[in-house]
Amino acid sequence: MTKPTLRAAVGATATRLQNHYLEQAHTALGASARGSLADLRKYASIGLEHNPLALQDVLMLLQPELSDQELGKSDKPSPSEYAAFYALALFGVHMQSARTPAHKQGDSFALACGQLYRKTESNSIKQRFDAMQVALDFPSRITHLRSLVSLLRSQDLPFDYGQFAGDLRSLQNPKYRDGVLLRWGRDFAIGTLRPSAQAEAQELDNAIR
Repeated sequence: MTKPTLRAAVGATATRLQNHYLEQAHTALGASARGSLADLRKYASIGLEHNPLALQDVLMLLQPELSDQELGKSDKPSPSEYAAFYALALFGVHMQSARTPAHKQGDSFALACGQLYRKTESNSIKQRFDAMQVALDFPSRITHLRSLVSLLRSQDLPFDYGQFAGDLRSLQNPKYRDGVLLRWGRDFAIGTLRPSAQAEAQELDNAIR
């Protein structure tokens, strides 16, 4: 059995695409990244269920690739394939017209949402986040996530897309779903604190895990 690679694959792919897009814009690599990101944005709107070729494109984009145990074996996408697809599709949304990185290793999605709430002082941010947390099914949660990612893009707030992909996979499993949502709620609360307090809270949280 090969070691799972979802987080590493999505994180490395996001890093590669954003580096080519931001730092090599006038090269062939930059042009290729722009094309890939445009396709990913389109997939975020259409969804995997309505575009069977989209999964093929995303799997071919991943470097490193998913492990054998993460790849699907039936006529439906595996949880890891769903997670990789939607993580990278939302990354494409986040990178639209970007001038700064959208992928930042170590910062969770929920932490970035908390920072967004603190930065904008808008109650609608928390309402949107809460609606995502209590969504009744995975497709509904993806719709809310797409809205939140668009808001994060507007404020140049990045997060770790490799970690995000791992969380999206866990959210599809009832055994792990509540744990992810609890952690996201905690990270959102930490994100609302001033930066120095955020660092202290994260250090304490890491120490007791």
